[in-house]
Amino acid sequence: MNAKLKDATSTLRNRLVNRALRLADQAAGVPTLAAVRSALIVMLPFMFLGSLAILLNSFPLTAYRDFMAHVFGPRWTLFGEILYSGTFAIMSLSLVFSIGQHLVDQFNSASRIFRANPVIAGLVNLAALFCLFPQSASSDNLRWFGVSGLFVALLVGLASTRLFLFFFSFKQLHLHLRGGAPDIALPRTFSSFLPGILTLLVFAAVGTLLHGTGSSLHELAYHYIRLPFDALHDGLERSLLYILSLHVLWFLGIHGANVLDPITHDIYGAAMLANETAAAVGLPLPHIMTKNFMDVFVFMGGSGAGICLAGALILFGKTRTSRGLGFLSLLPGMFNINEILLFGLPVVLNPLMLIPFVGTPLILAGVSYLAVVWGLVPGASVATEWTTPVLLNGYLATGSLNGSLLQLLNLCLGVCIYAPFVVLTNKVNIRRTNAAFSTLTGRICGGDGGPYSRQQDDAGTLARSLILDLERESRNAQGLFLEYQPQICARSGRAVGVESLLRWRHPAYGSIPAPVTVTLAEESGLIRPIGIWIFETACRTRRRWLDAGLTDLTMAVNVSALQLQASLPERFMEITRRYRVPPALMSVEVTESSALDSGSPESRVVARLHDLGFPIAIDDFGMGHSSLKYLKQFPVNYVKIDGEITKELVTNPICRDIVSSITRLCRARGMSCVAEFVENDEQVAILREEGCDIFQGWRYSPALPEAQCLAYLQQNRTEGGEDCAALSVATRPGPAAGER
Repeated sequence: MNAKLKDATSTLRNRLVNRALRLADQAAGVPTLAAVRSALIVMLPFMFLGSLAILLNSFPLTAYRDFMAHVFGPRWTLFGEILYSGTFAIMSLSLVFSIGQHLVDQFNSASRIFRANPVIAGLVNLAALFCLFPQSASSDNLRWFGVSGLFVALLVGLASTRLFLFFFSFKQLHLHLRGGAPDIALPRTFSSFLPGILTLLVFAAVGTLLHGTGSSLHELAYHYIRLPFDALHDGLERSLLYILSLHVLWFLGIHGANVLDPITHDIYGAAMLANETAAAVGLPLPHIMTKNFMDVFVFMGGSGAGICLAGALILFGKTRTSRGLGFLSLLPGMFNINEILLFGLPVVLNPLMLIPFVGTPLILAGVSYLAVVWGLVPGASVATEWTTPVLLNGYLATGSLNGSLLQLLNLCLGVCIYAPFVVLTNKVNIRRTNAAFSTLTGRICGGDGGPYSRQQDDAGTLARSLILDLERESRNAQGLFLEYQPQICARSGRAVGVESLLRWRHPAYGSIPAPVTVTLAEESGLIRPIGIWIFETACRTRRRWLDAGLTDLTMAVNVSALQLQASLPERFMEITRRYRVPPALMSVEVTESSALDSGSPESRVVARLHDLGFPIAIDDFGMGHSSLKYLKQFPVNYVKIDGEITKELVTNPICRDIVSSITRLCRARGMSCVAEFVENDEQVAILREEGCDIFQGWRYSPALPEAQCLAYLQQNRTEGGEDCAALSVATRPGPAAGER
């Protein structure tokens, strides 16, 4: 019975997870919502700086304010005021420009021929918004430039960009410069010229009609937004509607607090002012639900009671990422700044978070309202800035420790509400990340296009995240390390070399496949510093093995074509001199997955490495780029047969013929031939019959850590047979460049 119940519970949980994944994908796939969310994410630094400006200027401790005045003078708030003016005070202008850019980027990615200029679209949006602004420059009208005008800016940005793209879709409206353009940017600019003009003419006409009525779009929008709130009397019902509206907007990726700022200011700000006036003359407080009441008891840690979500992540997060996000957002959450959570978890457009994100503030509002009605906690009678720290603001707003105790109760209640949804989110995120990791690995290992970090799906997002992690690892090398795979003489069974192989143990994803690590390093340019680290680490290891008595063993290091810069040979020589390792013991394997043109700077670098005494090998020989051409472009000491050929050697006669051709070519040119991915005796027998010189693969040994590999090599030397004719490829001079 218990087993059946457990199976039923597991089935239900899996269905919920799958359903949540589908809903999240559908929500994220709505282009308009995706553009709005992206536009807001771009503005996160401005939101954070604006919040910081308010915090700097309004921190409620007298000692802090006295200290700032003493150090910076009586105008110490000027810096914060200027910072606010450059962020929150122009938030609407920033948003309308950003929306235009993101919508046009979506259009361009879906269009094969016509590509609009996103900057022009942003400027058109900005001009369209100014067409609809009230014409008088009173301070009341200037507030629409900031957070109060965000809702109208959102509507205008969407409408203006859609109208611009509608006009742009008509090829007849594109202006073309005949005979070429002196600047490559001019064609895209001129093609957007007429669509931009027509869009502005439409908005100018609308603005003229609105101003003729003595009103403006901002005033009309505010009037209709306020209607449902005016229809309800002052009390819990209207406040619950306000809280619900604010959080639904936030969930859709729209800054709810800023969109509803006029309601906040005119209804709940006015209610707080009335409470302060009554408290000053000793009268009962006329309002319970005020701006400060909600800042203190409902929006603890920001919208959605963000500090409760941070606590739930810390306590119930299953991954280092989720717990780290909780800790990272805890400090700003204490000051009611939670954009990190909203867009980092994310909460926005995350179906699993809809219920707790909207429900938690509603429940906390009800609990806090009843606590005041029943006389357990005084009402909010002192105005505090919304950035005042949690617990401190509860005491300051009510003048009682009971206010802080109510906040603690709400905090515990909020964490309990969020907890089961955090647990479910853990499962969804783990499954989604694993799927993205499998997709990314499959694409890279299968050679399925690229660049992988520029793809716009979950796998592309993961690739970009891994690149950031790899960049950090390249600085401290904590997760990067080398393993060494022995190379065995085909005739004697003695180890004649090892290949150093890059490994990356990621704290979240475990062991990252080497092709994924190398590909992402190449895409990001990290392959150069990582390549130097690999060579130096291999050199250091080879020095220790020399000291242990292994004097005739070649250490192979892979080098990507992107590493072949003019300074590389001298850098390698400097490292070998530092560790007192002869270059002849450090072979360079040039990957054949990227073609090197004849006479190219990269080919000259390879030739220079050979001249300095480094043995040269072509890795993955036979992949089809330019294997044979390489043999005449620069000196080669040995080739390594591509593993895809070796794997099918037993089952595919064509692969055997290819190996036979390669070994004959190697004998004719005085080169050694290495077979990788040798995993069974059948492969060994065929490779020996075809004349392959050196074997490498699990049939003899997997890649091993340094200490284990040294033990293997010493045991092999003790038990091995006679020396191999192909013992040291460094003793065989390769053909001169260009020789036939």
